[in-house]
Amino acid sequence: MKRLSLLVLAAALTLMVACEGDNPSGSGGTLDTVTGFAIDWTTTAGVDVVMNWTAVTDAEGYYVWFKADGAGEWVQVGDVATTTFTHTATSAGTYTVTAYAGEDTSEGYATEQSTMPIVISESYSIYDNYAPAEYPSGFIFGSTGGEAGLASSGGFVQDIYAYDPQQNPTYTELYSGDVEPFGDGLHTEMYALTSGDNPGAPPASGWWTTGYVVTGDVIYGLLANDYFVKMYINDVYGPVGGSANGTGIDFTYEWQDHAGVRLFTTNI
Repeated sequence: MKRLSLLVLAAALTLMVACEGDNPSGSGGTLDTVTGFAIDWTTTAGVDVVMNWTAVTDAEGYYVWFKADGAGEWVQVGDVATTTFTHTATSAGTYTVTAYAGEDTSEGYATEQSTMPIVISESYSIYDNYAPAEYPSGFIFGSTGGEAGLASSGGFVQDIYAYDPQQNPTYTELYSGDVEPFGDGLHTEMYALTSGDNPGAPPASGWWTTGYVVTGDVIYGLLANDYFVKMYINDVYGPVGGSANGTGIDFTYEWQDHAGVRLFTTNI
């Protein structure tokens, strides 16, 4: 009897493990792993991420999974019978997909795809019109880093620049590169994160071309080439360089490497 009881217990444990492997909440089943999984960057726009993949034999449907900021646990965001899905995202992150048939699932997760931005960790500083003349006032954003220069120079085509219309030693504003008085740059629209806003994705409206900034602000930028950036204002300080009223802005930024997509990390 003792031997029979052990055999029954072993069989029950084997069945439990098999059931866990077939759990539709994840991978580990007997269906093929989904292949051909990719984000369709030609139709992905704003916060709507379009994904496609290759059909799996005998699959009844597919679960789409998402990790906000590309970290933590997978969260199911889709359950479809087709081989395409559009996720209206609240932040950048990573995606995968699994197939299912009844309680059986894919043996593994599809190769992850990402909407994560490029995080530029280098700190930059620009200064307003009351700082010493040689202090850079304009800035050009890039996917691997930025460039500071003089907005007053016709040879420097800035995306944004710092300007103080009040002659105040601790006050300055960000201007679009094409706004006077130094308006020979590129058009940039900006949006300041406010309480209650989603830090991972700025809204589609409410953007401006001139506005003051303070330490701790998070400013989104829509550049002339339709790329989005997210600025972290680390410090607004002055007076600078021995001036009476010059103010500096120290910042880092994120670059979303896909034009028209406004998805970023949830950092503030």
